[in-house]
Amino acid sequence: MKNISLNFFKIEPGNVFLGRDNGGLYFAAERPRHKVDIKYNFEITKNCITEEEWNEVFKENEVVPNYNQFNQKNIEEFFEIINRENKDFKFRLPSESEWELAKSQLNDLTVIPNKHGELIADQPHVSYWGAPCNGSPWLENNSKSAGFGMQCTKSGKSTKRKSITPGISLHKSHKRNIKFRIVKLPKSHIDSSKRHLPSEFDRFEILKREIIIAILIGIIPSFIWAYFNASPGYIVTGFGNLIMGGVFFSLFTGLIFRPRHSTLEVTENKIISISPYRKQIKTIISFEDEHP
Repeated sequence: MKNISLNFFKIEPGNVFLGRDNGGLYFAAERPRHKVDIKYNFEITKNCITEEEWNEVFKENEVVPNYNQFNQKNIEEFFEIINRENKDFKFRLPSESEWELAKSQLNDLTVIPNKHGELIADQPHVSYWGAPCNGSPWLENNSKSAGFGMQCTKSGKSTKRKSITPGISLHKSHKRNIKFRIVKLPKSHIDSSKRHLPSEFDRFEILKREIIIAILIGIIPSFIWAYFNASPGYIVTGFGNLIMGGVFFSLFTGLIFRPRHSTLEVTENKIISISPYRKQIKTIISFEDEHP
């Protein structure tokens, strides 16, 4: 890139796990936990783009966008300029999986993450259902989008022993102090993925699980309580109330606690679901009948 010199780290192919398998409704936006295989090399800048570098890129513009309060249009223009000046490589924001893989391979944990949060290329979505599994940014517009005017960021804290990374957080495009890094890829690299996670969870499995949980932790305890504490005959006269009370209690506990969900992985010809408890493996999508 003309007039600016950036220090890039080379990142080797690898895999990362995104999302969480926590079962409570509170964690629904971070499910499903899934494995992303990145089979290509890429480079990422050691540091976030500085104000001096930002101004240098926009120096030929009549008006230089505010570095401390840029928006999505400014970011798009920034990358349009630097990509126009380079014939061998292309530059963009890192995808979430690229960001995580880079963080896992860098020894200096003070480099990543930036404490204010860093922009990534993925568009905000309300969950990981439908996400690509090859490292490409999730740019597809669909019904699960979190809305126009929002941007995905990554943030976290580093310690001497390990780096702690929360899930995606959403920020308005005018959020102050948000910074970004640059990913460098060969011009021939194509950001696309024909294979995504399923677009939604198995509703029948969830319903079946909720019925079992409601019976075990809600309805049965309600009748046990009534048997020992209520007046004679209440189990018969208050039968419906006991059932509804048990169901309500079960649903309330579902906000925070539920058994962990399965982790999804993409193999050569299928997507499999791996149970966190008995390690049962179930095929949920097969690609064997696909034609090239």
